[in-house]
Order: sequence, then structure tokens, then C-alpha cells
Amino acid sequence: WEVSGHPSNGRLRAGEPWDLRVTKGLGPKGYGKVRISVVAPELLSLPDFDFTYRSRFRHRWTDNFLHSRLLDLSPGANELTIGGQRVVVDLPAEDAGVRGVVWSDPCVSSKWVRCAYGERFRTFERGHEMLNAAFQDASMDFFAILGDNFYDQTGELTKTFFSRLSPDVKRRFFLAVNGNHDNWVCGSPGCGDRHDQFGQGQMQYYAMDVAASARPPQDDARFLSFAVDPDARRNWSSFQNEASNLLAYHKLGNLGFLAFSGAATFAENEPHFREACAYFARARPAAVFLLGHWNVRGDGCPGIATPAVREELLKIPGCAAFGERLKYMDGHAHCNYVQARGASSPFGFMIGGHGMDDEDCGAQYGFLYVDSTGGRVALHYFEVASDKRGDRYDQIVGCVRSRGGLHACTHLAETWLDEPARGGGEITV
Repeated sequence: WEVSGHPSNGRLRAGEPWDLRVTKGLGPKGYGKVRISVVAPELLSLPDFDFTYRSRFRHRWTDNFLHSRLLDLSPGANELTIGGQRVVVDLPAEDAGVRGVVWSDPCVSSKWVRCAYGERFRTFERGHEMLNAAFQDASMDFFAILGDNFYDQTGELTKTFFSRLSPDVKRRFFLAVNGNHDNWVCGSPGCGDRHDQFGQGQMQYYAMDVAASARPPQDDARFLSFAVDPDARRNWSSFQNEASNLLAYHKLGNLGFLAFSGAATFAENEPHFREACAYFARARPAAVFLLGHWNVRGDGCPGIATPAVREELLKIPGCAAFGERLKYMDGHAHCNYVQARGASSPFGFMIGGHGMDDEDCGAQYGFLYVDSTGGRVALHYFEVASDKRGDRYDQIVGCVRSRGGLHACTHLAETWLDEPARGGGEITV
């Protein structure tokens, strides 16, 4: 498994359980919009749930079938029946506090890229075990991965990992960012080849409601764009996707999120950034988190690294008014630390230490716990294992299981951010 992948080959087969995905609708569509998707090994016809999109994956990871529909849900528990299975989607009330977990650069196998600390820190087993324990807590709302998502070319590693996640994890809101290894598994355009996925498999597997879904004519049956076919262009050393397929923004509770791909140019992303800023000015979250992958340019990022994007957003009406409440998280470097501080508040956070090595820091394996409840916006960093602090997995997961959630175990974490939650009124632009 560590070298060649899981013996099951990570491929769903006809008759095997399908995989649920819940993602927030693009912000301007309305707070209650939620995308419900199912990834299956065959095309499904379910009499109890009418999917508006039903298709085999296109261009990449084509052994999967995606089924998707955008619903209008109410705050609170929304009970759905999908293929005879009961699924409860809890939509936090707008401006209510939310809780979630953020990872970046998770490696669980050396099948495609050497996973330096995967075996030492047992990132595969511990990754899903920690999530399953944390999301037993009814107050948890979302899970996000900020790129280099399992260092996976074919979807095998992704599917194997997600098959181990509990229904309680999968029914929560999900966010994914596109990183360099999600485009070229080797890590940069110069070594790309025809087998790379270019985010094409990723965008279908994670089924976010992205900016492409708002293109006219708006039609829920066409929420992704397949205009770029890597096999038609055969230019493996360039970005073979569209920025709009990998950019999403919305509000969840009292927090705003804007996820984007640094593999696209700033010019490609800029119209969507401006639309997002206008939306956040109206929605007025307590804080906006820019979710990117690259911390610096290079390795397929043509000058649009996450910290620089934040600086550009602060020049745009709507986003400018947030000031230090416009924050960012990124990875790419395999370290975990507070990346940038302002005059009154930290605003940049690196969370890329999750199994890979990095010459700029010792071995680190950890995650961020986001908590905007109780009138505060807080980030707590849990270091699961490291050269510096040793192995703390049993202590942390034991606390989560015995005390009922990460919220009761923050004494085992470093608090990177803790400030008053402000918002709730429209910003004039």
C-alpha cells in the first residue's frame, strides 16, 4: 500500500456503495443552495432522488459516474432519502458560528510521489480515524483540503481514502483546492505527461458548485465546463483546465470562503475574484478565508501565489473593507505555522505539513480546527506528530473520543487566532 497503492486498487465496482458529497452553492445563488452529489461505479437511476446531472466522468477518472443536483435547503436538519439511504444535511443558520477541519498536502501513499513520513506517522489510518472521531460531534460543519489532495494521478488513492470516511464526515460540507500535484502528479509542468489529471478528475469527484456553474445559460445540468480536453490539446506541460472549474465562493454560517487554483493566471481568475468580493460585501461574513495552495510562485503557479492574491483582493471594492478580516490559508510548503501577521491580527496560515517532508522545517503532521462559535473566530492547530513534539496522536484522538469533540480538546492545540467575530451588516462599495 505504501508504495503501490491499496490492494483493492481503489476502484469502485458495480454494486458497491456509492460516495456522497455535500458542497455549498455558489454564493450569489442564495444562502440555502446546497449541491448534493453521488459518485458511483455505474450510472444510477434512483426513484427517490432526482439528479439533474448524471454522467460518466469526462476526460479523466472515467471509471466513475457523477450524479448531482442543486437543492434549496433550510437552516437546520434537512432529511433526504437517496437510494433508500437516509442522509441528514445540517445547514448552519446564516451568521451562526461554524466548526470545521482544514488539511493541506495530505500524502498517504508513495504510489506516485514519495510520501516521506506516511508510514512513520501512519497518515492513512490516522487521517480517516481522526476525521471519523471528530465528526461524530454534531456541531461540526465542514472539512477542507487545500491542494495536493493525496498526490493522486488516477483517483485510486482518493477513492480508497474516502471509502474509509464515515457517513458523518461525508454529510458535512466539503471544500477542495487545486494544487500543483493535482495537475501534474510529478509536481510541475515540465515533467507532466498524458496520464496527469489536470484537476479534471478532481473537479468531478469533489463536485463543488463552482464559478463555471454561473455561466449563461445557467443550467444545473451543466455546472462544470468540459471545454478543455487535455487529450485534444496534448500540451501536458501547461494548465489543462479552466479557472472557473476550480474556483468557488460562498458563506457558511458566519464565515466566507473563497477557494481558487493558482495554476490559472490572475487574469483568468480576476473576474471571479471581483464577483466574489461584491458578494462578500453583501453577505458580510465575520471573516473571509481565502483558500489557496501555492505559498510562492513556481511549480505551475504563474505568479498568483496565495499571499499575493490576498493583496490584490484588498484592492478590490468589497474585499478591501475587510482589511485584516480577509485571511488566507495555504500549503505547498510542508510546514505548519502562522505565516503572516498584521498590526492587530494574524491573517496568513500555512498548514502544509501532513506527511510530506520539507527542508525548511522538521517533520510535521497536523491540522487546523476552525471554530467561529461563541462570538469569536478561532484557529487551533493540532500537531499530531513531529520531530519536535513527538507522537501525540493517541492523546489527541483519545481526548476527542472521550470528551465528544475537538472543541473540548483545544488545550492540546496551539491557538493561532482568537478574535471577536464581527459582521452581519452590508458593506457599502
